Amino acid sequence: MTILAAVLLGAAVWVATSRPRRRAVLRSTTDRRPVADAPLTLARVCGHLRAGAPPASAWARVGVDTDAFGVPLLGSIHAAVPDASTARAVRAGCLVAADTGAPLAPVLGQVGEALAAAAEADDDREAALAGPRTTARVLAWLPALGLVLGAALGAKPLGVLLGGGLGTAALVGGGVLLVVGYRWTGVLVRRARAAGAA
Repeated sequence: MTILAAVLLGAAVWVATSRPRRRAVLRSTTDRRPVADAPLTLARVCGHLRAGAPPASAWARVGVDTDAFGVPLLGSIHAAVPDASTARAVRAGCLVAADTGAPLAPVLGQVGEALAAAAEADDDREAALAGPRTTARVLAWLPALGLVLGAALGAKPLGVLLGGGLGTAALVGGGVLLVVGYRWTGVLVRRARAAGAA
């Protein structure tokens, strides 16, 4: 019974502190990060257009190739605007401006402002979710801290927890609740992130 309790406690600590989830969060954050450069790129193109440069020249100054009408090529625009949906939106705005004869600078300015607002909303949402994520990490470590403090005071908590009976039942129940609570917090954070992104 004590071996089972030790295995469950080890599994609970491993699940609560596993690194792959952190790497996935970091990877998803860095995957979104290049979109923040898109508003700056669009602002530069708008500046060149407002200064009187033709669309092809304005895009060339930020390293984007265009067709004969000054519309950026989809493959080339990915260097300046890495996000695929953003690149398609920018290209669509350029096509509409070229087809209708509308000035391109205001169109790109609006797209850039929308992208900047979306990036700011993402950053605000991540900042708001940092508190619950940190709280979950701290709460996951509290049982281990309690064991260390109990041992420092001479209470022999490991002997009680691994000695069978109610102590072992408390260890198993606490381990299960620790894992469930940590996972539930993760579910809530993911739902909040998804609701904010929608």
